[in-house]
Amino acid sequence: MTRTAREQANNLSISRRRVFFILTILFPFVLLAILESLLRLIDYGGDLHLVVERKLGDKVFYSINRSVARRYFAQAGTIVPEPADDLFEIVKSKNTKRIFCLGESTMAGFPYEFNATAPSFLRDRLQTLLPHYKIEVINVGLSAVGSFVVLDFIDELMAYEPDLFILYVGHNEFYGAFGAASRVALGGSSFLTRTALMLLRFKIVLLARDLYVAMRNLFTPSHSASDNATLMGQMVGEQGIRYGNPLYQRTHEAYMENLERILDAAQSHRVPILVSTLVSNLKDHPPFQSVFAEHADERTKAEWRRLLDMADSLAERRHFTEAIALYRKASLLDTMHAETFFKLARLLYAASRFDEAKEAFLRAKDLDALRFRMSEEFQRDLMRICTERGVALARPDSSFAVHSPHGIVGNELILEHLHPTIAGYFLMAKTWCRTLISSRLLVPQNEWRFDLDTSDVEYLRRSTVSAFDSTVGRLKVELLMRKWPFQRVDQPWTFSPHSPVEDLAYRYIQGRIGWSDARYALAEAYAKQGRFEQARNECLAVWKVIPFSYNPLLRVGDYYAREGKMAEAKATYWRCVQTEDNPFGRMKLGWRYLEEEKPDSALQQLLLAFQVNERFHDKLTLQGAATGRYLLGVAYAKIGNISEAQHQLERAIAIQPEYADAQELLQQLKALHR
Repeated sequence: MTRTAREQANNLSISRRRVFFILTILFPFVLLAILESLLRLIDYGGDLHLVVERKLGDKVFYSINRSVARRYFAQAGTIVPEPADDLFEIVKSKNTKRIFCLGESTMAGFPYEFNATAPSFLRDRLQTLLPHYKIEVINVGLSAVGSFVVLDFIDELMAYEPDLFILYVGHNEFYGAFGAASRVALGGSSFLTRTALMLLRFKIVLLARDLYVAMRNLFTPSHSASDNATLMGQMVGEQGIRYGNPLYQRTHEAYMENLERILDAAQSHRVPILVSTLVSNLKDHPPFQSVFAEHADERTKAEWRRLLDMADSLAERRHFTEAIALYRKASLLDTMHAETFFKLARLLYAASRFDEAKEAFLRAKDLDALRFRMSEEFQRDLMRICTERGVALARPDSSFAVHSPHGIVGNELILEHLHPTIAGYFLMAKTWCRTLISSRLLVPQNEWRFDLDTSDVEYLRRSTVSAFDSTVGRLKVELLMRKWPFQRVDQPWTFSPHSPVEDLAYRYIQGRIGWSDARYALAEAYAKQGRFEQARNECLAVWKVIPFSYNPLLRVGDYYAREGKMAEAKATYWRCVQTEDNPFGRMKLGWRYLEEEKPDSALQQLLLAFQVNERFHDKLTLQGAATGRYLLGVAYAKIGNISEAQHQLERAIAIQPEYADAQELLQQLKALHR
């Protein structure tokens, strides 16, 4: 072989080795890509995008994906929270203002749903004060998540033309998904957590995560849904977190970093953001867990117990001054014990020393070692960052204090440890709205129609919130508070309904009836009692949630008709067919026009009813079709078209042979024209 030939052979060999090396490096990635493609083909884990398309009737909308939390929670052995599946336009109109509300269970509205949440109350106010805009307030609140997930959400929402973000987050930083003390956590740095969240968009990563959790549960049974029916119990990984310890500090730093990144994301896309302070129960909810200072010895603990026993005895005998002095002495002996400060605060409150009481209540909340409530340090830093960056800040904490006895928030506005009552959520939305107006975030100042503003009573009426909502909330909280961490051992809960409201609310929270069906059933129960206004309110509550559907308005029209309010019934039927053209509303309009002796108008509506029925997703029943043909027969007879009247009546009888009214009218017409 010549030298040139040898060189060519060597060069070819080198090239082959390079190709082989490259292929060797790429082969695992090719396999991963193939596996990812296969998992996507079989749709492993389902669609976990935050926003999905959803068809309602004949229209398609964007919707928040109720399954999105499965991206963060392993599918085996866990309760997976669901957001509200709020709808919004795919093609955003020029006069639409789109607001995304981000946060945790309070933003979601727990224990209430739909119309009894702060975002819904806000929508009512904004739509009243900005009538020339279409207001979309989309609730993206999700239970058991914190700022890591909110940061993940906000990046995804930028593609959907937001006009404003509202942020309420901070209570779940320890135990929410990917919180430092959560069971759903990675450990390590915030950078690692954010990277993991990004990778969870890949099906292969979801599969690996689920396999790991399944294998772990085989050897170490988890705190699963069967063990405890609350998210709170499921999420807690580490208890006894002392104020200021390394885990506390790491969580605080992660929260501040995530908050800065959330604000960066909004400001870099030039989307206004309104940040809300957080609220919790100070006066009427004791600390979940009290711990001694880390270096407290047994002698110190024994002296503390002696002082507390003496103070408790004095407090029972209403010797306030002496008891307060002993509680203060005990708090100096161990400055980390939350129970001491809570007992001191309650006694100061009873002694009408309210400023001192509030300070002690705040300290008790901050020292609570089971960290379900944001500490004041987190809150102060949230406000500081907003001030430094010029970000609009709403202050529900101040509003709640103003509307609480002696400025200390308790059960008047908070249900348990941190979720507001309906009145609390209403006040929260009102506070947000006032801040939007003063900060000029959404529209210029001159576009607000303050002349259309109304009373809080009227806003509550428009919200359609009813006894059903408050009962659902009450029952959910009763169930929640019979379990850990409110009880050391789960307490049995039985409930015997004493009214249709309680029966339907109970069946709803048990999952035995859907929300809309429950409201409709309650509406019918009210109507049978002659309480038509309340019946209509239940249907309007459903319409507010699905404003693109004909069904709720059709029922409202029917209840007007049953009450004898025919003008209102007719107006509502028109609104019904304008919302979503349907054969049922057209049929009702035809009936009303016949009663008004307007057969031409009746014919128009009845013929349209059958035309719409051909293409509509909900069809007329056989009885409905027979009734429609009978009404057409009546209308044709009234305008003198007897042959067509007879034809329609014969069709009605063919559909329903025992239709006595149709048979009688047909015989009359035949007798008149023999």
